[in-house]
Amino acid sequence: MKKAILIGSLCLLATVFVDCTNKKSTQDSVEAASVVEPASADSVTTDVYAGTIPCADCPGIDTTLKLFYTKKSKGDNTYELTEIYIDRDTLVSTGRFNTERGFGDDNDATVVVLNYDRPESEQQYYMHYSALPGDLHVLNPKKELIKDTTLNYILKKQ
Repeated sequence: MKKAILIGSLCLLATVFVDCTNKKSTQDSVEAASVVEPASADSVTTDVYAGTIPCADCPGIDTTLKLFYTKKSKGDNTYELTEIYIDRDTLVSTGRFNTERGFGDDNDATVVVLNYDRPESEQQYYMHYSALPGDLHVLNPKKELIKDTTLNYILKKQ
């Protein structure tokens, strides 16, 4: 399984490298390459959250969410979400994200909206309370906390 993940990661990197060096690449390829690897380290800060969240038909999903905050204008923030379905497949997705202020009674909470620039059906939501910025809660598609308190829907800041 580790070998398959390593090979998949290498294939993804090779694809990004080919897209970056191909002079005839489309705008989509250029955007995808820039999402996976930010332009320069000094213009980006990165937050990494990780944990194992529940899965309906497998032992769990090892999840790592990397948020790349740029110092440029709004809308340039990107993410990389890696979801390893234990005993199954690995999914890696990238795109843009933004943040929103306030959640419930906590006016300083932060909601992270993945794919804010896509249709609502493709968006994912995470939230951290102002008092607990190291805990990133997975939200349902209606931007609500998942009610099942016996299961862990929290990613921890690394």
